[in-house]
Amino acid sequence: MKNLFVLTGLLALLVTILITAVPGAAAPAQQTNLLRNPGFEQPFGADGNAVDWNRWHQNSTEAQLANRDCTAGYYVLPKWGAETNSALIHSGGASQQVGNMFDTWHAGVWQNVPATPGTTYRFTFFARGRGSNDQFPAPSDTSLQMGVRAGIDPNGSGLWYESDVVWGAAASPHDQWQQVSVEATATGNQITVYTAANWVRAGTFQCRTHLDVWFDTAELVAQGPAATNTPPPQPTSPPVVVVPQATNTPVPPPPTDTPAVPATSTPIPTETPTETPPGATICVNAFNDENGNGVQDPNEGYMAGVTFTIANATAIVGQAISTGTETPVCQEGLPPDRYQIRQVLPPRLEPTTIDYADLEVQVGQPYGIAFGSRIRVEVTPTSEIAAVSPTPIGGQTDTDSSSSAGSPSGGISGLAIAGIAMLVTAVVLLGAVLFVLLRRQTG
Repeated sequence: MKNLFVLTGLLALLVTILITAVPGAAAPAQQTNLLRNPGFEQPFGADGNAVDWNRWHQNSTEAQLANRDCTAGYYVLPKWGAETNSALIHSGGASQQVGNMFDTWHAGVWQNVPATPGTTYRFTFFARGRGSNDQFPAPSDTSLQMGVRAGIDPNGSGLWYESDVVWGAAASPHDQWQQVSVEATATGNQITVYTAANWVRAGTFQCRTHLDVWFDTAELVAQGPAATNTPPPQPTSPPVVVVPQATNTPVPPPPTDTPAVPATSTPIPTETPTETPPGATICVNAFNDENGNGVQDPNEGYMAGVTFTIANATAIVGQAISTGTETPVCQEGLPPDRYQIRQVLPPRLEPTTIDYADLEVQVGQPYGIAFGSRIRVEVTPTSEIAAVSPTPIGGQTDTDSSSSAGSPSGGISGLAIAGIAMLVTAVVLLGAVLFVLLRRQTG
């Protein structure tokens, strides 16, 4: 009988050890990361952006680029690339590098993600930056402002400059990884997430030989539906009416005759009308630049279907579509301000001129802008203009990635099956031993 108790205890101990060793037996549930390629892993496209991510940037006018006064501030197209130096990687085997030499820039990468309207989403990523006249690993100049921010467009338009884009707080992570985040509530069936860095600071000399930022380890998770004001439940029974008790209230004295004061006629002041100064007018058109030389030659006509947006620092103030005729589309009555005019091309077209134009508008002045484009010769998946829902490089899909080895959603692993098999074998062996011992004792 003593041997029976010993064997029973060993069996319980073995079962406990095997259950503990089976991986994932008590793993806590985690929120689903909705991003594709959240670690900015390879492969990278020909333009230097990680697969499933698209590039975006801000451009200055030709006059600003000709002057290039760093103190006044200007924006130059940076370079994107795959970073494989382990000292500049937060997780995985690569990070997204964006940078430039000497010239300041405002740029990043973006991705469209399916969403549920009314649901709040939280977007986070890690960033690291370096601004210096010396080669890495010399330390970064901590006086520089990097303007690293996370952004979410609730309607998923993919246009970083729209006024409804929600931006998080800015950070300057010199020589260290720092997490930035933002939350926003979706208004459509998809949202756009943005990583951003902005080296431009008006009035400050920000130019350095090396101006670089790295993005890595991004995450987008649903936080739940937006909070709503729920009205209190209506009563199902009539309210109780409290009738006040009568009290002895003194009777007021009778009214006395007060002589009436005759009314006097007071003229009503009239407002003096003031003339509102006329606003400025911006007219925009698109021409068919067949030879791609950036100017409209005499034999070149106009292009239809090009969307124009006119925006100031806070909102889009005008939007129209070109008609394909020589008559431009105009926005009138614009107050003095700095405006950015942008053309947005359909996938069949490619630009032959700059996509942006910045204007300092004065009262009563007309302004005319013409953008050039032509029919795309060859549409490629890496085209920034045509990409709305990016196609992974190499044909890999979300389904492919979710079925890879070691994925949390890939089913029971081989190690788990082996552990279960060991448990079954041990139970069978111990059962056989117990059977033999019991027969000896009864015999």
